[in-house]
Amino acid sequence: MRGSWCLLVLACAAPQVAWGRASPELAQAAAPGEAVSAEAEQPSPASNPSLNEQAPVAAEPVSAESSASEDAAKVSKQAEVVAGPGASTTSASSTPAEASQDEVPVARTVVTASRTQERLGETPVATEVITRADIVASGARDASELLAAHPGLEVVQTFAGASLQVQGLGPEYVLVLVDGERVAGRVAGSVDLSRLSLEDVEQVEIVKGPSSVLYGSDAVGGVVNFITRRARKPLGGELRVAYGELERLDLDATGEARGESWGLRLSGGLQRRASYDLEPADVGTTGSSLEGFDVSASGDLKGEGPLSLEGSAGFSRRTQRGVDLGVAGAVFDRASRDTSINSRLAPSWKLNSGATLRVEGSYSHFQRRYLRDQRRASALDTVEDTREQQGRLGTQLDARVGERHAFVVGAELLGEWLVADRLETGEGDRGRASLYAQDSWTLATGPKLVVVPGARVDVDTQFGTAVTPRLAAKVDPLSWLTVRGSYGWGYRAPGFQELLLDFENPSVGYSVRGNPDLKPERSRSFSVSTEVRPSDASLIWVSAYQHALRDMIGTTLQQGGEQQLFTYVNVARARVRGGELGLRQRFPWRLSGEVAYTLTDGHDEELDRALEGQALHRLTAQATWRHREWGLETWVRAALVGKRPFYPDTDGDGLANPYKSEAYVTVDARIAWRARESLQFFVLGSNLADAGNPTDLPIPPRTFQAGLSFRL
Repeated sequence: MRGSWCLLVLACAAPQVAWGRASPELAQAAAPGEAVSAEAEQPSPASNPSLNEQAPVAAEPVSAESSASEDAAKVSKQAEVVAGPGASTTSASSTPAEASQDEVPVARTVVTASRTQERLGETPVATEVITRADIVASGARDASELLAAHPGLEVVQTFAGASLQVQGLGPEYVLVLVDGERVAGRVAGSVDLSRLSLEDVEQVEIVKGPSSVLYGSDAVGGVVNFITRRARKPLGGELRVAYGELERLDLDATGEARGESWGLRLSGGLQRRASYDLEPADVGTTGSSLEGFDVSASGDLKGEGPLSLEGSAGFSRRTQRGVDLGVAGAVFDRASRDTSINSRLAPSWKLNSGATLRVEGSYSHFQRRYLRDQRRASALDTVEDTREQQGRLGTQLDARVGERHAFVVGAELLGEWLVADRLETGEGDRGRASLYAQDSWTLATGPKLVVVPGARVDVDTQFGTAVTPRLAAKVDPLSWLTVRGSYGWGYRAPGFQELLLDFENPSVGYSVRGNPDLKPERSRSFSVSTEVRPSDASLIWVSAYQHALRDMIGTTLQQGGEQQLFTYVNVARARVRGGELGLRQRFPWRLSGEVAYTLTDGHDEELDRALEGQALHRLTAQATWRHREWGLETWVRAALVGKRPFYPDTDGDGLANPYKSEAYVTVDARIAWRARESLQFFVLGSNLADAGNPTDLPIPPRTFQAGLSFRL
């Protein structure tokens, strides 16, 4: 344990995954609508992946010799620190191997908070960004590893995979998007983040709090949007390979080409990992083995007229295997295979200098085949198939009226179809029609005050009409001070599992039935945040939030005995409140760092107890040290998580047997050496404090991995 604390102290000493909101001063470094990629090497007309508009042109890389001016140096220093928690930067401390080492960083644009392009520092709704630079520096191999130590977020390993909690709310309240499209394939209400590889992700945008005004159901806790990369070079490619303990192999390759009016990008990845066991005394495994691959293609086309077009398609397959133990001593060999297909086509028209019309159509298909084979018997063998399809058609008008109003008006149709052996009827389907609108209204320019009223109306074929308004505001009373606040309603429609489930587990002695009479859950949420920039080298931020939920869906015991029967009901009410306090600081000797404390107080008002699995206290830290002349870059992150309450029924009497888990520390680190401009070697260490247990923290043990990356 002493070594773990030493590593945590080390992590607090230097810089981070660049998060936050860019300062007004930094945002002014870019012209309106401009963004610079962490990998920019030349101007490019690539389209914004979520806007279907012509993308901001990437800046030319600036060499150390050519960037000696005081203005360029000042911008570079500001970008390292001043862009608040979640800021998108390409500072010297976070520039990836793929980027030009001497680029001058400027502010980026984001799209998730308002579904339209806006500069990061100007968005009234607080948006946190993890850049491509940070993804590479962290060495994260999938979305679950990338988000594991982010303030206000928590990745939880369950039988359904790596699920995401935001501000104390479970994965069913978090909407996960890729290029603005919902990720299909929720299992037990959550999207398995380990399914989402990162070789083709440009940046991750995180909006905490109620976002239902623009995204509808499931966005109560927040939205996480993975923005994919677009072609920027006339011809280029990348290759990254790593191998390590648990026989883990990760292989990623990308290629791209760009012409004057078109771009094409191809990518693929291969993953492999052996199973692991945190309880070697029995034959069961804690974590499954993994074999998987994914391929994707994206392109964009811009003609001489007002029309532009972009599209993408992807395919992935993952197979996992493990060994489970039944309560009566039975041993089960388990295997699951997940197959995902997705496609998207999005034309847009530039109507005039202040208005753009976009149309988006998408289709996704998710299939899971699950097998459980009882050793030396067949009575409890199971084979289950689940097929989910999702289609969306949407249109949106972005219009700027004068200097003070920016409107977003949109409509969409969403259809969902599920065929599963666990459903009582074997299948389910529903549709949803939606209208949404918001106005970014600049009430004053000195100090700048922006108010954003908005509302969304959803008409569901099963649950009728839901109205979700939101009001957000941003004010910069001083050049070094920014204040944001928002209040909104949210809702979550019950999933097919909660409505139609018919599942029996005879090896454990229980069954679960769905309830077609369930009502949607409702929420009322508010948040406020303040950012203080006392100097070019420092940033302090503090935030607070509260979610009040009613008609929460929970399970209740319908009958006891040897075979327990549970069903879903609208019985629970909960209140979740908390806040964050953080500091980013740039130190001498090429050091910079960030440390953040998160308080999450979740309470089940129906049962009068703390929410299960949610720690009250959490401390996170990010650190980087980079020496350009030597070609060295080091990155460290750590998380200290307090005790968490759990309420299992260990004796089968239908009553909880509560306990609190022990606090734990996780530490990850990466060191990289650039042998030459196109070649880099690296070593990655995961869970260096060796946290984890098979009961309530089934995360992989301490592992090391080494590899190289090559860029054409």
